[in-house]
Amino acid sequence: MKSPFFGWMLSIILLTPFAATEGLPPNSSIIVDTAPNFVRPYVLPKYKGDAIKLTSSQTIRFSITANSSDGAFSLLQHNGKASGWLSARPHTHGLTHEHLYCTRGRCQLWGQKNATNSSHEARVATPGDYGNIPPGSIHTFQLVDPDSQLTHVFHPGGFEKLFNVFSQGDHDTRGVSSPYVPIPDDPSPFGPMTPQEYDRLVSLDLYAAPEEEYIPRRDFVNGTAGEAKQSWHDGPNTPPDDPTTPYFVAKDYGPKYLNTDIGYKVIQPLASPAQTEGNFTMGTIIMSSKLRNESVSTAILPHHFALQMEEGQLAFQVQGYELVHLLHGDVAFVPAGVSFSYYATVPYTKFMYMNAGDKGLEYQLLRRSVPWEFPAYPISPGFKANITGSNV
Repeated sequence: MKSPFFGWMLSIILLTPFAATEGLPPNSSIIVDTAPNFVRPYVLPKYKGDAIKLTSSQTIRFSITANSSDGAFSLLQHNGKASGWLSARPHTHGLTHEHLYCTRGRCQLWGQKNATNSSHEARVATPGDYGNIPPGSIHTFQLVDPDSQLTHVFHPGGFEKLFNVFSQGDHDTRGVSSPYVPIPDDPSPFGPMTPQEYDRLVSLDLYAAPEEEYIPRRDFVNGTAGEAKQSWHDGPNTPPDDPTTPYFVAKDYGPKYLNTDIGYKVIQPLASPAQTEGNFTMGTIIMSSKLRNESVSTAILPHHFALQMEEGQLAFQVQGYELVHLLHGDVAFVPAGVSFSYYATVPYTKFMYMNAGDKGLEYQLLRRSVPWEFPAYPISPGFKANITGSNV
């Protein structure tokens, strides 16, 4: 039985003006307890949704699925404590493009292009750090802090079915919904690979790398290891134009742009059409709080859109539904062609965005933005960026 919404009032504050809900059928709230099995706008509160145990302790929550996005992309949260073993066998995908975003604690990430003489890269990721793993790239990951969360995004959607197949049981999110199972013992779930298991994994788009050919490196120095000597929290990270090359972007060290159309928005793309062959975009947006004389931002997008809250509080309304206030960890999904509006109610509100195509929310904003050096917006209202490209 689904838990009542009122237990989650601290996560999502629900406002129901008559005009917003007039004409809607009963029980048509945008708030859901689990990701729907069909495409519709919805908001999933933090730590809600269907969830399974990946191991005795680690959990996987399904926030957006192939069913809820019509196969466009999937979003899940992977929670757990520090482990002495990898959370997945080193592997590649034939079809799935995977995005890794550290949300809590620390996570170790590995990625290597499956080509001769390619660089074997590894990073210790802290909140806000990102990894891009195209199809064919060898990769794996590990949770290394007492309270870690690694957000996974897959496009196209569907790869999340693997976690249900190899689930160690359901994880209850209807009551107190602890992030993971707090038990001292949590042994590695992986034994010797059998031909039957290998074939089963292949049927789910996971191709295990031979253990003798790929050994995840652990020679980290200041959180990074790799032949390419790339910057990590000590210099800029520029995503490659090659959509087949895996890469990592440290928090606030990637490209940044400032939009001043309505208040301030700092856009930080993590994956653009150049890195996904035009199939997907992802990044973060930082917003200033709405002033009394400012209007709200609105959008109608040609592709499915979603966001995951990172900081602050976002007022969010989809046409035909009630206004909600989103807090850290909440997820919202909007189908293509559906109008929505949004504004920050507190300073420095931040969310991670996802678009199932090349003309998402950031595409609209970047057309009227300028390069910007900082993950912070101007200190006074009224500043207008010079869209012609001059220094700001």
